[in-house]
Amino acid sequence: MNQSIRVVKACFLKELRVWQRNPRKLMLVILLPLMFFMGFSLLMGGVYYGTGVDTALIVEEQNPGLYTNGLIEILQESDPIPPRLNPIPMDAETADALFQSGDILLVITIPDGFEEALLTNGTTSIHIQVANIHEDLTKNLRMPVIRKIDIFYQTYLLNDSLVDFEVETLRPFSPPRLGYMAWTIAIYSIMFSAIFAGGSAMTQEFEQKTMDELTLSNQPPQYIYIGKILSGVVISFIAPPILFALSYLMFGIWPLGDLLTFLLLSSLLSMFCSGIGIIAGAILRNSVFVVPVAALGGIFYWIVGGGIAPLELVGSSFGAFNEYLPVANVYRSLIRMFIDGSYSWLTVDAAVIGIFALTFVIISPLAAHRASQVNYGQKIQSLRNRRQRN
Repeated sequence: MNQSIRVVKACFLKELRVWQRNPRKLMLVILLPLMFFMGFSLLMGGVYYGTGVDTALIVEEQNPGLYTNGLIEILQESDPIPPRLNPIPMDAETADALFQSGDILLVITIPDGFEEALLTNGTTSIHIQVANIHEDLTKNLRMPVIRKIDIFYQTYLLNDSLVDFEVETLRPFSPPRLGYMAWTIAIYSIMFSAIFAGGSAMTQEFEQKTMDELTLSNQPPQYIYIGKILSGVVISFIAPPILFALSYLMFGIWPLGDLLTFLLLSSLLSMFCSGIGIIAGAILRNSVFVVPVAALGGIFYWIVGGGIAPLELVGSSFGAFNEYLPVANVYRSLIRMFIDGSYSWLTVDAAVIGIFALTFVIISPLAAHRASQVNYGQKIQSLRNRRQRN
């Protein structure tokens, strides 16, 4: 076996043994992503639990027939996935009062003339009112209604309508946002864990005063650092299987994308983040400082780069900058793969992420080795002392 490969393997196995001896640090890698997953599920999951979403159903049609009764029946059917509708027939005045008070979040109105319009192939519409409390709630309440209307169209109108409708591309349901929340939390988990694991692998050398043994050994330091990077990649994949299993237990669906595609994209992202981690560890030299840096860095790109919050919050210039970072490419391919079943950007995104990962595997060991030779904390302290003297 080549000597360089021996060094990488030895350092890799040594770091995994260190993690095995520190179950508390390992639990942090698992518990923090789980905390975010449960927190966001509770914050965004108000329409997902219980007997269903109470929905005001107003029937203004004076002569209900096949189509009107058929639509009502489909609206009242139980959904295979949440959020589920719980239609409650009521008059327009009562529905408006409950909607204005916030007791009802969704109102569906079947207008007068609905039956005749469908019988004569005329034009009609269904009125939908959604409480626009926040964007996610609005989307989550709209999705089951759109799904029900699609089912109604395929059941009653497919052979009669002149509208061009691509039935073969129609999905059996639209996945709710919480259905793929496990994807996004898994990406955050991998980012945080890789940065933390890579940084921790470096800080322990300074804390245990073993850094000189590495730098003064006869082994090339870059291969030692690559072993640390690879250990961070392995550690970063501990939490995602737990997140996916928990998502299935809570929401009843598996992510619809290809697992191999997820592993390809996230492995490259993990390698990139682990490279950042060993640089941060060489600079900070204290594991206490690495945790907030990893958590804040991961959550910042998860929220902003992942589309949880608008880019305008951090300035328009970040939008252009974010387009060329691997985090945005991972999110784009995974979310499109999940929602649309589309792999059109996969080659481009995988190439961009791969370039960043390879670049940081080469650059990070050199940068970390140079940073390890400079005591930044001591320099900062000396600057403080000079200012106090002046």
